[in-house]
Amino acid sequence: MKKSTFTLYLSLILAATGAQAQTLKEAKAEYLKTHPARLARPSGQQTAEYLNTDYADTEKDCGSSSTPAFLCSGNLIRGTDDFSTQFHAWDPSPSSQSSGGVSFSYLRADSKFSSVAYDYNNGFIFYPYFWAPDNEGIDTNIDVMCAFPVDGWTVYRSDAGCGASSDYPQESVPCQEQGIYTADQWYTHFEKGGENHLYMCGFTTSDYSSEDTAAGFYQSILSRAKIESKYFSEQNELRLATWAQGKQDSLPIEAFFYIVESSSGLDSARKNQQDFYNTTTNHIWVPVIKLTLPQSPGGNAVFSYSAADQLIPEPTSH
Repeated sequence: MKKSTFTLYLSLILAATGAQAQTLKEAKAEYLKTHPARLARPSGQQTAEYLNTDYADTEKDCGSSSTPAFLCSGNLIRGTDDFSTQFHAWDPSPSSQSSGGVSFSYLRADSKFSSVAYDYNNGFIFYPYFWAPDNEGIDTNIDVMCAFPVDGWTVYRSDAGCGASSDYPQESVPCQEQGIYTADQWYTHFEKGGENHLYMCGFTTSDYSSEDTAAGFYQSILSRAKIESKYFSEQNELRLATWAQGKQDSLPIEAFFYIVESSSGLDSARKNQQDFYNTTTNHIWVPVIKLTLPQSPGGNAVFSYSAADQLIPEPTSH
């Protein structure tokens, strides 16, 4: 590619990114006109309350066909391995760096599961975009590219984990590309493939898609409901665009969590809290939150805060 052509291409990408950020900023402002304001840097207890509120909020969208529900409700969670001094928990893994996508799960009252991917017992939670604090230098433009009702086996898929698997190059492309727009259609397709996860399709939710991404994401939730009894122990999967290493100052981390059944999870969450505090330029304090996952479809997740769980004491200014 010629230098002049590349410069033009880069300019177009940056312009599109800037325009999209402005659109989402405007959508956020409109949404907050009809929803109670939140504290910019809440206390640990308030954070737990916000997480429980977002879990219980089952909105279909955040105000329009281009604002999917994950922007204003639910809990975007990423499970991580035991604490290590060899890497920071929030930095994308080598596989995420090479693929262009980072795997998260979406936990909400109508999108439940009983365990985190790989049975991880700790991790972190991103703010829903519309609830991220303003004027804090937080990057809220990390694109949620696609959503799978269950684990999408995305390591075997193209396009940052949102595309087709090599085993089923036609059947596993994004749902909307196949004319699959509803939960009923998704379930029929899933059954046709013998519930093979590499045959399954995911719903496109990217900021840059021309699809009705809000409807697509909500249909992924309804699709999960159709298989909840069988796949309750298996998490869903969202793919977020990979961010740069060492971006802790601007990441939208709302909390570090640990699974209540695990003592080692608490130890890792506490050390991640300390690592984040020590690594961020302004020593950002993020609370450690206990997550109790439901053990049956009739149960609910609960987020709770305890001062005793914090390795870095909560600042008095919170």
